[in-house]
Amino acid sequence: MLPLGYWIKEVDRRIEDTFGRLLADEGVTRRHWQVLTTLARGDASRSELDTALAPFAPTVRPQVDDLIRRGWVTEVAGGPGVRLTTAGRAAHDRVAERVRVFRARVAEGLSEREYATLVALLERVAGNLTPA
Repeated sequence: MLPLGYWIKEVDRRIEDTFGRLLADEGVTRRHWQVLTTLARGDASRSELDTALAPFAPTVRPQVDDLIRRGWVTEVAGGPGVRLTTAGRAAHDRVAERVRVFRARVAEGLSEREYATLVALLERVAGNLTPA
């Protein structure tokens, strides 16, 4: 049996690779998706986005800048934040359906209870590794 660390890295690698292929025709990476889905919940400052997505990347500013260049995200007038444009919301909706199908594939063969147990166990392992 291979150790836990191997499987965690392998699953993450496969998720990254699959996201890359899944969203390539939209020119969207997993980080772009995370920014889009965070902004779909509401406006956020760049620092709020960095904080929200810190476990995945030290900063998502390059992705935000790219989404602004595409016209999918815009600066909030009179504020420090950014928001989705109409085109950005449409892009989010297109990508969201693909992500929904992908997530179902990831959990295929697991009951809801097994999936919840898996997530809870990984959360516990992460907690065990949190510095005191």
